[in-house]
Amino acid sequence: MRKIIIASSAKFYKEALELKEELEKKDYSVIDYVKNINVKNEKEYKAAYERFYNSLRNTDDLLLLNLDKKGIEGYIGYESFAELSNLVVKKIQEDDNHKIYIYKMPSKEVGCYDEIMHFLKLGYIELYK
Repeated sequence: MRKIIIASSAKFYKEALELKEELEKKDYSVIDYVKNINVKNEKEYKAAYERFYNSLRNTDDLLLLNLDKKGIEGYIGYESFAELSNLVVKKIQEDDNHKIYIYKMPSKEVGCYDEIMHFLKLGYIELYK
């Protein structure tokens, strides 16, 4: 059973929970996913952030749930891109078999659009099916 993490904007915590259930039916072990946290509570935010990066060290795969947000299709925020990039670097340095997925193609309005396109072309990430 492969271990997977669901990353996304905290706004999509309900969708992440639904996706978690779907992935578990496909024999994934979802070891972490975005939760509804109070980002204004510094301690809670810091704990969630550190927990998530610790989970990244222990996962086999990552699925970035990049839904539409702020009128932008396939939105990817800076924190989600950092999490995805963290695993891409690990994949390169360790030459391992991590699978990194994005849920949907981002629009050109996404700040990291060019980087995502490069990662796709180079085979570091793939579109979730």
